[in-house]
Amino acid sequence: MIKKRGRIVRMDTASTTMIIDAERAEYIYYGERLHSATERMDGVSSGRKIFSTPGKDAYLEYGAVFENADGGFAADFVYTHGKILPEKPIVQGLPSAYGEGKTLELKYTDAGTKVCLYLYYTVYEDSDVIVVSSKLVNGSKKEIRVRRLMSLQMDLPGDGYTVTTLEGAWARERHCVRREINGGIFVNDSKRGMSSHARNPFVMLQSANGTIGCNLIYSGNHKETFETDGNGITRVLVGMNDFMFDWKLLPGESLQAPEAVICYAPDEDELSLRMHAFVSEHIVRGKWKKRERPILINNWEGTYFQFDEEKLLSIAKAAREVGIELFVLDDGWFGHRDDDTSSLGDWYDNAKKTGGGLAQLAEKIRGLGMSFGIWVEPEMISEDSDLYRAHPNYAMKIPGRAPVRMRNQLMLNMADEKVQNYVVRAISDVIARSGAEYVKWDFNRSMTDCYGKGIVAGEYFHRYMLGYYRVVAKLVKKFPNVLFEGCAGGGGRYDLGNLCYFPQYWTSDDTDARERIAIQQGTSYAYPQSTMGAHVSACPNHQTGNTNPLSARYNIAACGVLGYELDLTALSEADRQAIAEQVSFYKENRKLLQYGDYYRLHGKETEGFMVVSKDKNRAIAVVNRMRNPICAPYADIRFKGLRAAAIYEIKERGGKAWCAGGDFLMNADLPLREWYDFKTAAENSGSVMSRMFLLEKRS
Repeated sequence: MIKKRGRIVRMDTASTTMIIDAERAEYIYYGERLHSATERMDGVSSGRKIFSTPGKDAYLEYGAVFENADGGFAADFVYTHGKILPEKPIVQGLPSAYGEGKTLELKYTDAGTKVCLYLYYTVYEDSDVIVVSSKLVNGSKKEIRVRRLMSLQMDLPGDGYTVTTLEGAWARERHCVRREINGGIFVNDSKRGMSSHARNPFVMLQSANGTIGCNLIYSGNHKETFETDGNGITRVLVGMNDFMFDWKLLPGESLQAPEAVICYAPDEDELSLRMHAFVSEHIVRGKWKKRERPILINNWEGTYFQFDEEKLLSIAKAAREVGIELFVLDDGWFGHRDDDTSSLGDWYDNAKKTGGGLAQLAEKIRGLGMSFGIWVEPEMISEDSDLYRAHPNYAMKIPGRAPVRMRNQLMLNMADEKVQNYVVRAISDVIARSGAEYVKWDFNRSMTDCYGKGIVAGEYFHRYMLGYYRVVAKLVKKFPNVLFEGCAGGGGRYDLGNLCYFPQYWTSDDTDARERIAIQQGTSYAYPQSTMGAHVSACPNHQTGNTNPLSARYNIAACGVLGYELDLTALSEADRQAIAEQVSFYKENRKLLQYGDYYRLHGKETEGFMVVSKDKNRAIAVVNRMRNPICAPYADIRFKGLRAAAIYEIKERGGKAWCAGGDFLMNADLPLREWYDFKTAAENSGSVMSRMFLLEKRS
């Protein structure tokens, strides 16, 4: 709900309130929902700005910076109007949130240049989220150069905030890192041409007054800045990175920043619930929105590049026998791709590996009663490829310089419309001839050699993203029934921008159960489990060499969209029977596991997750004991999200049952000695000890 009384604007969600003085361009309040009247607050000045520019604002980082035709950077934006739009404006060329109508538009004009700054606020009442974006319009008669245009500026009272970021590296994505901001400046950003494995766009700030989360609906370079001014203000900026950014705006042209997301909650558990609700309702869209996702088998770690039709069908038959629903053919099916040195861009069948071709193989898979999925890496090109030999100009290269090769490949110049059109044609053909019901879209390297003929260097990163979004938007529209899963060397481009097109994302190339705990826990702060691809793989694990029991690997993978990534034909009959039981249990509880309210669990020497049904009648908890120190206190845990007055039956999967009250389960430190008694040799070896519990409310 948005109400405007003169210069004061009030925006309410179900649980929060934001108040802005539009004329002063200041925040008056953001936090728990207010119930008192606020129409007559024009005498309150906070000094906490909703935007800032050089030449007028204090000497903190600025939200908008542009070079005037006279070479100066000064701007003096004055409030022009504020109005409530009946519909949310379309964000041209960029992914955006959807599902709400009314939007606040604030317009500010610089009298000296006639440049206009627009700020947009859309209120998502059902998830307690406000989506903010900005736009610069060149109303002058001369060219200007935009050097920075952030999507969100939030000036907060005081300092000493604890900032949580999701950081890491390839195969170690989105680990939670917490730091206190007491002075100076801290930057969380990516300059890799993607949202990156190293630093995700999601950030969280906590104080005694509650928790604020911010995110960006964008998949390219991003930047989140936190700065204290020493006088009682902490400035937060969220938006596109201004690294190598220099955007030319001719008279009458505009530049639209991506949308940013902001959410207030009393604590981090509630913040995650609200963020999850927002992503599920207003980011993910199409056929697969809130739809249960299939259990898949992916052949990558089972075969790598060494497979033929007979091997693939043997894995598919074994998968069907244990109840798996979708077979995914990974890298190596095209061109003459026997390793990672060739054929990217040659999206035609390798008959030696697929038998009679992709279409015939897919029909044989479907004949087994399974769906068929395919892996592609459309934004890349191998120098040893027919595509490169025919169109070397399609590759991203700087003239006169040797290109930087990562994973033996170059990138396509997706800022070029001809290249975009080629990708749409090529991938459309792959999907059409195979009839694929699932597509895994990979992106295995960061950007270097950023150059395109006729493209201003300072515009390249963003123009690449606009080209990429144009391509995926066309393909998703053309194939609305296909389930697309994003991948970027694992989770290197796991962001809200991609989730507007891909309902789920490969969380990490690291499939080790122990490592996945931290990766998936970090991911869960911002993104619901229905978006997390999580697979059971072979042991010793191919990335780490660790060994964990099959039950632990399953328990941890059940946190997300379940898959298996191993050679089922190489397993013992006992392991295949265990997998059949796992698959059966997951199917019976799939809606709860994929769409239940998600809570992170932490205890003494333990952590895990818990999903709770909306009516709080059923829940599943996975509790992992990370290590077994000698002569240490027994591990314990507290559950979350239950109905306090209800009595629940708690049953260990495959074990005994007992009963307790919801308030007891949430407030007692439950000792876990009885469930962690080193039942297997694998658990004695120092691997993760994991147990799954099913909780049901007694009538």
